Amino acid sequence: MQGDKGAVTVTAADGARAERDLGSESMRAVYRDLLRFGPRSRSELTARLGLSAPTVTRVTRELIEAGRLHPLEVLASTKGRPQEPLDIEENDGPRFIGVKVTAEEIHAVVTTVRGNALEELTLPLRGTAPEVVLEAVSTLALTLAEAHPHVVGVGVSLGGRVDSRRTVVGSTLLGWTRPQEIAARLEERTRLPVVVENDLLAMIAGLHWFGLGRAYRSFAVLTVGAGVALGTVFDDRVITGRTHLAGITEAMPVGARPDGTPLPVGEVARTENLLRRAREDGVLADGEGLPRLRELLAAEDPAACRIAGDLARALARAAAAVVALLDPEAVVVGGETLDVVRAAGGTFEDTLRGAVAPAQRDLVVRELGGDFDEWARGAAVIAIQDFVGAPA
Repeated sequence: MQGDKGAVTVTAADGARAERDLGSESMRAVYRDLLRFGPRSRSELTARLGLSAPTVTRVTRELIEAGRLHPLEVLASTKGRPQEPLDIEENDGPRFIGVKVTAEEIHAVVTTVRGNALEELTLPLRGTAPEVVLEAVSTLALTLAEAHPHVVGVGVSLGGRVDSRRTVVGSTLLGWTRPQEIAARLEERTRLPVVVENDLLAMIAGLHWFGLGRAYRSFAVLTVGAGVALGTVFDDRVITGRTHLAGITEAMPVGARPDGTPLPVGEVARTENLLRRAREDGVLADGEGLPRLRELLAAEDPAACRIAGDLARALARAAAAVVALLDPEAVVVGGETLDVVRAAGGTFEDTLRGAVAPAQRDLVVRELGGDFDEWARGAAVIAIQDFVGAPA
């Protein structure tokens, strides 16, 4: 609705796609640039975006009147007129809900338009059937929207193949074998715009826009745990692939089986396969799992350390293949069994740097935290991207 002073207020009851609230494509372009890269003057926006000076002046005036932007303190200039930087209105701006779905829990976060978390919640999931997941996510989203006025979008991420940020084609993790129209069904329940994405791709979107990936135009993210995935940002775009399966099939070869067939990274690194091998090798007894393996690694048990070393080398080979193909500036590693990789000392980095070209050995290697903050935040970021009309 339009207020007396031109301020735009969007509520859950509006149930409309939020892109139109930002107006024309020129308005969205200006807002997106300030959102991602911070305060800039009108002249800088003109040069960066290829818009005419009168267009930028008109667009920024309308965004300020709508409460989307605000001017900052005028900066003195050595040449010409003083520059007045503009920035988005974050504190009183729109809010977004991000939900990361696992087989056991849902992790939710409410963020500002710059992805800064305001509240986080984790709730158990009593099952993985689509209707159970839909009910849990919609109930949580409605509760958070009631507590946080001006929520304008919901992002949901999960392990699976997602088409056009609307339909979950399938999810081995959740046991979904048929397509599920998750976005549309959640929109019916919440009356809010909803987007859905594979959890790795959503998390990468969050890193790319507002996280450690902002410093790079190209980087790879390798996660290991219940699943193994290796996603990439190339030329400032998240790579999803023709069938939306880029990096999430666990099929990248990292060696050969005894019969000579390719050994996929998932067969080595997925948690259930890691633990099965540890039991087969006598490192773990039946019924023992990650807690016991971590105890053995802490005690520097030689057999457990061999398991960790093999894991680190397999992941490094997968990362090296991506580095050889796309030549990224950085590799980011994370996931629930990252600590097992760390227990192998410098094996991961040594193997990675030894497997790439000499000119690539100075690439940056960084680690993600061990909780779900980045995953849920990434789900919120895909809702932010939908709000500003950014390409998926």
